[in-house]
Amino acid sequence: MSGGAPIDAVRTGSGPEAAVGAALDSITSARLRIVPPLLLGFVMLFDSWDSIAIAYVMPSLTREWGLTPVAAGSLISAGYAGQFVGAILLGSLAERFGRMPVFLVSVVWMGLLAIFCALTPGYGALFALRIVQGVAIGGALPVSITYINEIAPSATRGRYFGIFQFITMAGYAAASFSSTVVIPHLGWRWLFAFGAIPLLILPVVMLLLPESPRWLVRSGRADDAAKALRKFGYAAADPQALRSSEPSAGPAPRLPATILFAPEFRRRTTVVMLLWFFTSFASFGLTTWLPSIYVSVFHIPVATALRYSATASLLFLVLAPTIALVIDSVGRRPLAIGGSLIATVALLTLGFTLPKDVAILVPLVIAGQLSIFTGSIVLWPYTAETYPTHVRAVALGLSSSLARGASTLTPVVVGAILASGASVAIVFGIFGLCAAGALILWVTATRETARMRLDAI
Repeated sequence: MSGGAPIDAVRTGSGPEAAVGAALDSITSARLRIVPPLLLGFVMLFDSWDSIAIAYVMPSLTREWGLTPVAAGSLISAGYAGQFVGAILLGSLAERFGRMPVFLVSVVWMGLLAIFCALTPGYGALFALRIVQGVAIGGALPVSITYINEIAPSATRGRYFGIFQFITMAGYAAASFSSTVVIPHLGWRWLFAFGAIPLLILPVVMLLLPESPRWLVRSGRADDAAKALRKFGYAAADPQALRSSEPSAGPAPRLPATILFAPEFRRRTTVVMLLWFFTSFASFGLTTWLPSIYVSVFHIPVATALRYSATASLLFLVLAPTIALVIDSVGRRPLAIGGSLIATVALLTLGFTLPKDVAILVPLVIAGQLSIFTGSIVLWPYTAETYPTHVRAVALGLSSSLARGASTLTPVVVGAILASGASVAIVFGIFGLCAAGALILWVTATRETARMRLDAI
């Protein structure tokens, strides 16, 4: 059960969404405070797993199928191309049909395609399957993030989302660590197959988690919003207090992504989109290409290259919860600025000097990788806190889509550079410039959003 008084007594803003926000802030039940970030985080762990698994099977595929750098890059890009489409498409559908239905369909789609990828007969089939699976992978993440941010308590939203995000992004580490055991002993196909595990968890999600109450009241569904609040533990939920006095209240219209470029959103959208592009181009480029770069450029054995990647993943498992603990007190901007600064220095150092000594090379790479990841971690809550509820899923969908677009471009660019025989220092230099671009934007064009009430945006 929750603490607090009935909705109309604890309302701190105006309108039904403010009433929902006040109710959510007063709930103390585990059903709201603990279950959603843990349960959805574990489901989305396999979204990250499916997204990055291709990077760890690529050295094996390159040898087994005789792939060129361009072909390998194209295969990596295929999944991100699908994610680019899925993030925009499913984010828009989540505004129209609700967060939870779109999320559930996405996860089923993602899990089934993981099985198909594991059974793929060759390069062409895997290329096509990764595109189709990518649509679900790209759509599930922004929709789940929208949901988590909309039910999170205002005072601890950063930490609440941080728990979800830590578990979600642990999928990268899980895939990295597992690859060192699964691929040598079971084969690369099993790394894809384990991505279907969320299919076993979805019944629990459907049983415990209702639709977002904020979305429900925005859609004029006061009775359903009250039921959702009661399911989270707010026994005093009163549908009458959630009804809008405005005659326009009703089913949510379908909103195109172009709404984000309307005059009221144009400046913030431009800044947010550039942050997503710069950060994602560098972070996904490092994550997806490092195992192959270690092997093909520096001639490091595959097993050793995977261990280096696993080391970065292990350190990330320390970094992410640390950020979650301090993000509400320190704020979003200081963390993003610090991470972008360190990444800029580390990656540009690699670009200008490219040390051959592994003892210098690997620490610089890991420093750049973890630091740019800090910006990625902060960008999700920052974006959610920059837009109001009626466009939040669209904004997160477009942001995620742009990230996937950058991720699609990165493998092609890196593959072309390596295929041309040019120095890999150019690759690191490009990533460093992207980190520098993000740093400039964080310093000059953003505002702090920590503890901001979502209904006040």
